[in-house]
Amino acid sequence: MADQNVITSLVRSMTFSLVTASLLIVQASPTRADPVLCLEKAKSYFAEIGQLLSKEKNWIMPFVELNERYSPLEDCDTDLLLQEATQWRFIQPIIYNPHAKYYIVRFWSNDVKVEFAYSALTKKSDTHSAGWVKK
Repeated sequence: MADQNVITSLVRSMTFSLVTASLLIVQASPTRADPVLCLEKAKSYFAEIGQLLSKEKNWIMPFVELNERYSPLEDCDTDLLLQEATQWRFIQPIIYNPHAKYYIVRFWSNDVKVEFAYSALTKKSDTHSAGWVKK
């Protein structure tokens, strides 16, 4: 009976160790976004940019807040993201750096510009910005 108690105790200890190790691995693994969810997020972002650029001429904070809500865009299919961006009214020519595989996506009205960079290597946006168009 003592041998069975030792074996039961060892099995419980090993099971606990395996569960703990598994949880640590899962927590350490970076979670990646779904490309479909990223594209949906981007569509909403571009639609709100268009709405704001259509009406807002005097305040920059709504654009800053919009960027804060939608940044970063992660794990988008780069081609689909860029294709979607080109469908919107205020899109400007997209700038591409082939060495860094970096895109600058820009939306401008006569008064305000909204921009972000997207890395095809890391599949993540950064440097979301909003500012006044210099006239």
